[in-house]
Amino acid sequence: MSDEISIKFKVVLLGQSAVGKTSVCIRFCQNEFELNQEPTIGAAFQNCAFDLGDNKVTLQIWDTAGQERYNSLTSMYYRGAKGAIIIYDVTNYDSYESAKDWIKEIRQQGSSSVKVMLVANKIDLIDHTVQKTEVLRYCEKHNLLFSEVSAKSGLGIDELFNDLSTEMINQYKTDVLGENLVNYTEENKKETNNFMLEEGSTNPKKDSGCC
Repeated sequence: MSDEISIKFKVVLLGQSAVGKTSVCIRFCQNEFELNQEPTIGAAFQNCAFDLGDNKVTLQIWDTAGQERYNSLTSMYYRGAKGAIIIYDVTNYDSYESAKDWIKEIRQQGSSSVKVMLVANKIDLIDHTVQKTEVLRYCEKHNLLFSEVSAKSGLGIDELFNDLSTEMINQYKTDVLGENLVNYTEENKKETNNFMLEEGSTNPKKDSGCC
């Protein structure tokens, strides 16, 4: 039996419309960028598999619509989510304020153990209206992960998903294997090979795709 563990996590992307949620998702899953990306209607889905250390990770990424008229539908996608990525546009301060509302909502509606990462997108642009020092203070106060990315250039995208996945894996080890097994042994790895976090989930796909 292989020592590699295959783990599947559900992740939701949240944030105001036009902050680049879909672009971040597509850049990570397909390494592509489309300048004139159509707004998401309802929600879109990407299934992305990749290696992270000794682990085979599959992320079920739910890209939710940012328009206000879809807000009432978004909460249904929180169920079973192990990670939440809340994105704002560094050139749009209002999108940062909106991100705070999404953080409150996922904390209220989602799992108590969900890992939440606040993400500054469009850092390739010059006119930043959101100061990093302010965001870092907010993240420290509310126990949030933080990342800076550019979906256009790809800067920071892999680090974003790798860091979030690492946090979710550590949480999984705590929840499922026990706190004393956070740095668990090769024998533990064999016993949990191909374990899926979501009940009733199927084997992960090796490629990404939308549905």
